[in-house]
Amino acid sequence: MIIDMHVHTRFSPCSVIRVRQLSSHMRSTGIEGVCITDHDTARAYSLLKGQTTDISGLSIIVGLEYTTPQGDILIFGPVDRVPRHMDAKSLLQWVRREGGVAIPAHPFRRSRPADPRILPWFDIIEVFNGRNQPSENDHCRQWIAANGNHKKAIGGSDAHTPAEIGRFVTVFEKNIYTSEDLVRELLDGHYTIEQRQT
Repeated sequence: MIIDMHVHTRFSPCSVIRVRQLSSHMRSTGIEGVCITDHDTARAYSLLKGQTTDISGLSIIVGLEYTTPQGDILIFGPVDRVPRHMDAKSLLQWVRREGGVAIPAHPFRRSRPADPRILPWFDIIEVFNGRNQPSENDHCRQWIAANGNHKKAIGGSDAHTPAEIGRFVTVFEKNIYTSEDLVRELLDGHYTIEQRQT
Protein backbone atom coordinates (compact mmCIF):
# COMPACT_ATOMS: atom_id res chain seq x y z
CA MET A 1 0.00 0.00 0.00
CA ILE A 2 1.43 3.36 -1.07
CA ILE A 3 1.27 5.97 1.71
CA ASP A 4 2.57 9.52 1.95
CA MET A 5 3.65 9.59 5.59
CA HIS A 6 3.97 13.37 6.02
CA VAL A 7 1.22 15.72 4.79
CA HIS A 8 0.10 19.04 6.28
CA THR A 9 -3.40 20.47 6.00
CA ARG A 10 -4.82 23.92 6.70
CA PHE A 11 -4.69 23.06 10.39
CA SER A 12 -0.99 23.87 9.96
CA PRO A 13 -0.72 27.62 9.31
CA CYS A 14 1.84 27.00 6.55
CA SER A 15 -0.34 24.65 4.43
CA VAL A 16 -3.12 25.27 1.90
CA ILE A 17 -4.33 21.65 1.66
CA ARG A 18 -7.94 21.09 2.76
CA VAL A 19 -8.71 17.85 4.61
CA ARG A 20 -11.91 17.31 2.62
CA GLN A 21 -9.98 17.48 -0.67
CA LEU A 22 -7.33 14.91 0.24
CA SER A 23 -9.09 11.99 -1.46
CA SER A 24 -9.15 13.72 -4.84
CA HIS A 25 -5.48 14.69 -4.49
CA MET A 26 -4.61 11.11 -3.56
CA ARG A 27 -6.43 9.68 -6.58
CA SER A 28 -4.68 12.11 -8.93
CA THR A 29 -1.24 11.02 -7.67
CA GLY A 30 -2.01 7.30 -7.47
CA ILE A 31 -1.32 6.95 -3.76
CA GLU A 32 -3.59 4.91 -1.50
CA GLY A 33 -3.08 6.64 1.82
CA VAL A 34 -1.82 9.76 3.54
CA CYS A 35 -0.85 10.55 7.09
CA ILE A 36 -1.96 14.00 8.17
CA THR A 37 0.88 15.35 10.31
CA ASP A 38 -0.05 18.91 11.18
CA HIS A 39 2.21 21.00 13.38
CA ASP A 40 1.42 20.38 17.06
CA THR A 41 -2.25 19.60 16.47
CA ALA A 42 -4.48 16.64 15.68
CA ARG A 43 -7.52 18.80 14.88
CA ALA A 44 -8.06 16.80 11.70
CA TYR A 45 -8.88 13.82 13.94
CA SER A 46 -12.00 15.61 15.20
CA LEU A 47 -12.98 16.69 11.69
CA LEU A 48 -12.74 13.13 10.39
CA LYS A 49 -14.50 11.80 13.52
CA GLY A 50 -12.12 8.85 13.69
CA GLN A 51 -12.97 7.71 10.14
CA THR A 52 -9.80 6.53 8.44
CA THR A 53 -11.02 5.30 5.05
CA ASP A 54 -13.32 6.88 2.52
CA ILE A 55 -15.82 5.03 0.36
CA SER A 56 -13.22 4.32 -2.32
CA GLY A 57 -10.89 2.59 0.17
CA LEU A 58 -8.30 5.36 0.42
CA SER A 59 -6.76 5.66 3.90
CA ILE A 60 -6.36 8.91 5.80
CA ILE A 61 -4.52 8.44 9.10
CA VAL A 62 -4.11 11.34 11.52
CA GLY A 63 -0.72 11.72 13.17
CA LEU A 64 1.04 14.94 14.08
CA GLU A 65 4.39 16.69 13.83
CA TYR A 66 5.37 17.58 17.39
CA THR A 67 7.82 20.42 17.99
CA THR A 68 10.47 19.73 20.64
CA PRO A 69 13.57 21.75 21.54
CA GLN A 70 15.62 18.92 19.98
CA GLY A 71 13.75 18.81 16.65
CA ASP A 72 10.43 17.90 15.06
CA ILE A 73 9.01 14.43 15.74
CA LEU A 74 6.28 12.66 13.75
CA ILE A 75 3.86 10.80 16.02
CA PHE A 76 1.48 8.01 15.03
CA GLY A 77 -0.92 6.33 17.42
CA PRO A 78 -2.43 8.21 20.39
CA VAL A 79 -2.32 11.67 18.80
CA ASP A 80 -5.61 12.91 20.22
CA ARG A 81 -4.21 13.10 23.76
CA VAL A 82 -0.52 13.98 23.50
CA PRO A 83 0.63 16.27 26.35
CA ARG A 84 2.14 19.58 25.29
CA HIS A 85 5.60 21.04 25.81
CA MET A 86 7.67 17.87 26.17
CA ASP A 87 11.28 17.44 25.17
CA ALA A 88 12.20 14.68 22.72
CA LYS A 89 13.11 12.10 25.36
CA SER A 90 9.93 12.62 27.40
CA LEU A 91 7.84 12.55 24.23
CA LEU A 92 9.41 9.31 23.02
CA GLN A 93 8.83 7.67 26.41
CA TRP A 94 5.21 8.82 26.48
CA VAL A 95 4.49 7.66 22.91
CA ARG A 96 6.00 4.22 23.51
CA ARG A 97 4.11 3.81 26.78
CA GLU A 98 0.86 4.68 24.96
CA GLY A 99 1.52 2.17 22.15
CA GLY A 100 2.47 4.61 19.41
CA VAL A 101 5.48 5.34 17.24
CA ALA A 102 7.68 8.47 17.22
CA ILE A 103 9.91 9.30 14.25
CA PRO A 104 12.33 12.24 13.89
CA ALA A 105 11.24 14.36 10.91
CA HIS A 106 13.80 15.76 8.44
CA PRO A 107 16.61 15.38 11.01
CA PHE A 108 19.34 16.86 8.81
CA ARG A 109 17.44 19.79 7.31
CA ARG A 110 19.60 22.88 7.58
CA SER A 111 16.75 25.17 8.61
CA ARG A 112 15.34 22.93 11.37
CA PRO A 113 17.67 20.03 12.14
CA ALA A 114 17.26 17.54 14.93
CA ASP A 115 19.83 17.40 17.67
CA PRO A 116 21.90 14.43 16.41
CA ARG A 117 22.24 13.12 19.97
CA ILE A 118 18.55 12.10 19.97
CA LEU A 119 18.67 9.95 16.82
CA PRO A 120 20.02 6.79 18.50
CA TRP A 121 16.93 6.74 20.76
CA PHE A 122 14.57 6.11 17.83
CA ASP A 123 13.91 2.89 15.90
CA ILE A 124 12.63 4.67 12.77
CA ILE A 125 13.90 7.84 11.06
CA GLU A 126 12.35 9.95 8.29
CA VAL A 127 15.21 9.59 5.81
CA PHE A 128 13.58 11.01 2.68
CA ASN A 129 11.55 14.22 2.90
CA GLY A 130 10.06 15.90 -0.18
CA ARG A 131 10.87 19.40 1.02
CA ASN A 132 14.50 18.65 1.82
CA GLN A 133 17.35 19.42 -0.50
CA PRO A 134 18.76 16.21 -2.02
CA SER A 135 21.96 16.74 -0.01
CA GLU A 136 19.94 16.82 3.24
CA ASN A 137 18.26 13.50 2.39
CA ASP A 138 21.65 12.07 1.39
CA HIS A 139 23.15 13.20 4.71
CA CYS A 140 20.41 11.33 6.58
CA ARG A 141 20.87 8.20 4.46
CA GLN A 142 24.63 8.34 5.11
CA TRP A 143 24.06 8.76 8.85
CA ILE A 144 21.84 5.65 8.87
CA ALA A 145 24.48 3.68 6.96
CA ALA A 146 27.22 4.75 9.38
CA ASN A 147 25.34 4.68 12.69
CA GLY A 148 22.10 2.83 12.50
CA ASN A 149 21.91 -0.04 10.06
CA HIS A 150 19.36 -1.62 12.40
CA LYS A 151 17.11 1.45 12.06
CA LYS A 152 14.09 1.55 9.79
CA ALA A 153 13.54 4.43 7.37
CA ILE A 154 10.40 6.11 6.06
CA GLY A 155 9.77 8.71 3.39
CA GLY A 156 7.12 11.39 3.08
CA SER A 157 6.47 14.48 1.01
CA ASP A 158 6.05 16.99 3.86
CA ALA A 159 3.41 18.42 1.51
CA HIS A 160 2.03 21.88 2.19
CA THR A 161 0.41 22.23 -1.27
CA PRO A 162 -1.56 19.68 -3.32
CA ALA A 163 1.19 19.50 -5.96
CA GLU A 164 3.66 18.20 -3.36
CA ILE A 165 1.57 15.22 -2.22
CA GLY A 166 3.30 11.93 -3.01
CA ARG A 167 6.83 13.18 -3.77
CA PHE A 168 8.19 10.57 -1.39
CA VAL A 169 6.07 7.67 -0.21
CA THR A 170 6.44 4.62 1.96
CA VAL A 171 5.25 1.42 0.29
CA PHE A 172 3.90 -1.15 2.77
CA GLU A 173 3.49 -4.84 2.00
CA LYS A 174 0.15 -4.94 3.84
CA ASN A 175 -2.90 -2.70 3.65
CA ILE A 176 -3.27 -0.05 6.31
CA TYR A 177 -6.69 1.25 7.27
CA THR A 178 -6.29 2.34 10.89
CA SER A 179 -3.75 4.04 13.10
CA GLU A 180 -3.22 0.70 14.83
CA ASP A 181 -2.46 -0.96 11.48
CA LEU A 182 0.09 1.77 10.74
CA VAL A 183 1.88 1.47 14.08
CA ARG A 184 2.07 -2.32 13.76
CA GLU A 185 3.44 -2.21 10.21
CA LEU A 186 5.95 0.53 11.02
CA LEU A 187 7.33 -1.58 13.85
CA ASP A 188 7.33 -4.75 11.71
CA GLY A 189 9.41 -2.95 9.08
CA HIS A 190 7.94 -4.55 5.95
CA TYR A 191 8.08 -1.49 3.72
CA THR A 192 10.28 0.45 1.31
CA ILE A 193 10.68 4.09 0.33
CA GLU A 194 9.93 5.37 -3.16
CA GLN A 195 10.44 8.74 -4.84
CA ARG A 196 7.68 9.65 -7.27
CA GLN A 197 7.09 12.42 -9.77
CA THR A 198 4.11 14.60 -8.88
